[in-house]
Amino acid sequence: MATYTFAELKRKYDGFQHPLIVLTINGKNFADNKYGFGVSDIEVELTSGYEASIATFTLYNTFDVDTSEFRIKDAKPYILLGSSVEIALGYEKEARSVFCGFISRVNFVYEEGDMPGIRITAMDVKGVMMANNYSRQLTATSYGEAVKEILNKNAYMNMSNKQIIKEIIVTDTPDKQPPGGGPPKASDRTIEMVAESDYEFVVKAAKKYNYEFFTECGNVYFRKAKSNNEVVMEMGPAEGLRHFDVEYDITGLVETIQARSTDVGKAKLIQAKKKFSNKISIGNKAKQYIKKTEKVYLDATVTSQQEADYRVQSLMEEMSYRFGSLECDCIGMPELMPGKFFTLKSLGQPPDNEFYLVRVVHRMSEDRGFETKLYGKAASIGGKTL
Repeated sequence: MATYTFAELKRKYDGFQHPLIVLTINGKNFADNKYGFGVSDIEVELTSGYEASIATFTLYNTFDVDTSEFRIKDAKPYILLGSSVEIALGYEKEARSVFCGFISRVNFVYEEGDMPGIRITAMDVKGVMMANNYSRQLTATSYGEAVKEILNKNAYMNMSNKQIIKEIIVTDTPDKQPPGGGPPKASDRTIEMVAESDYEFVVKAAKKYNYEFFTECGNVYFRKAKSNNEVVMEMGPAEGLRHFDVEYDITGLVETIQARSTDVGKAKLIQAKKKFSNKISIGNKAKQYIKKTEKVYLDATVTSQQEADYRVQSLMEEMSYRFGSLECDCIGMPELMPGKFFTLKSLGQPPDNEFYLVRVVHRMSEDRGFETKLYGKAASIGGKTL
């Protein structure tokens, strides 16, 4: 059962009339400014992938036509680099938070015949994590603990104090030893960062164990991929859809994926295999073209059978979710967020399917109002099962 229904949200937002934005910069509601500044052309791009989530918007009435100068002194509290930003979108008198981040870029835009403005770009915590690059030994003995150790650094604690980060949710990785589990295994050796940024290290850890690393409204998640089985909404043509494109493509699919490495100490081959068995056609012809095909990956970072099993699972999931894709435009709904499943219905199979939302873009402008664009992936026809 879906968390939300179109009918429920239509009632909540009174027929989706009168779009509303609540922009908060450094804890102050931008609408309360006494200088007559306004905001327009909002775009919030959210992702459940490894990319940073980004928000852009333009502050207008910030240019003095008499002096031909930007009103920097008055606008200063709203344009300082590093300032916290929270964006909530909705309708009439009710808005829902969709983005938390910091101002990373400021553009002063002037074009003859058009209204000058100050264009703001904000990023989530990943924008800070990407900047550094260093080598050091961590105290953690598992990758999940290592991620926690990194996110507990002063820079990220400062972001928590500013509510750029609201909560850090890190799921333990399989290499963590249970209490009283005996002496550490070979895979529980000291973990080191080698000429890499915090972002690169956490993404490396996520890929190693088939985990996701993304933020949602200030909540930072490091968790097993697609572990949230929630279906956020079911939607059909008469329920706010303005455009959709569903694609199924068997290019690049193979029947078997294999991950290989070597246990140097034992001079022994480490390998793991997984077979693709998902439904990819309403007939039986497509499977014939991938029968007995195989991809073999050599990964020197794999040091145990357990790691090989996780690696092949990750590779299989990555390949599988390239099979089906959804691109969909609908009326603006702030409840639609990446990292959850979305069901397209009432179209017949194979278009009817559950898609994992990997990217959601919320846009609000004077000419088009509030719109939401969804990008989803499916591993099979008719369900989320790998």
